[in-house]
Amino acid sequence: MIVARSLAAARIPGSVLARLGGDLGTQAIEAAHELAALGTDDARRRRATWAASAIAPVPMGLRGVHATWIDAGLAELPPRARAELAAGAPRDPIGVWLVRRACAELPPLPPADRTAPPTSLAEAARLPGDVLARWLAHVGADQLALAVGMAGPEALAGAVRAAGDRVLVAWRRIVLAPRLGQLGSTRGAITRCKLTLDGRALVLIGARALAPHTHTDPSARQRLAVRLPRELGLAVRAELTAYASTPLAQAPTWTALAAPI
Repeated sequence: MIVARSLAAARIPGSVLARLGGDLGTQAIEAAHELAALGTDDARRRRATWAASAIAPVPMGLRGVHATWIDAGLAELPPRARAELAAGAPRDPIGVWLVRRACAELPPLPPADRTAPPTSLAEAARLPGDVLARWLAHVGADQLALAVGMAGPEALAGAVRAAGDRVLVAWRRIVLAPRLGQLGSTRGAITRCKLTLDGRALVLIGARALAPHTHTDPSARQRLAVRLPRELGLAVRAELTAYASTPLAQAPTWTALAAPI
């Protein structure tokens, strides 16, 4: 991803990027489209961030990445890679290569300094992993409550048994401002809630609800994913990607997403 973003930041024409093929070509084209969707100032700042990350062995905000992502990056590398990464300043070109290889999947991150519900993707990327997971679960509970609420008390009771009391709390609050009328369509909620209601279901439903807001910022999906334990983060990233093209009219607004919990 770092190489792909570097190519896009260098203003290489899309026709050239399309010839790269494979994952690199796909990622480079996505990065170019992401830049094209931004305003001039935002695009310039994004290019500068990507260019800086390309020459820095350790990505910005590494401490905010869940340790399981770092362990996965180090898994097939020699022990020296862990030592170089822990030092934060590789000693020679081999050390630089090892650290960059270990961090290849990790995007630069802002500080994890926010605990209140976010009002934008930029703020969501500042949530620590546990806070992010809790927020997504509450968003998912709102969606599940919306989906089953019209089906009657038995359906609601079944959802509560499967997903916990958080759904009952959500059912009581979605009929009030600021969530009232801001949660997207009921049909959209029903679609998002078609999955097994296991221990991580609410987080994944929440990711599906958030996904349309990432449509023009695909790199945000990875920034959110790496805050979470890798297994859950990969699942969240997959849902964000799969539901990104859902029309915004069917999704909750930021008014609802940022509502107090």
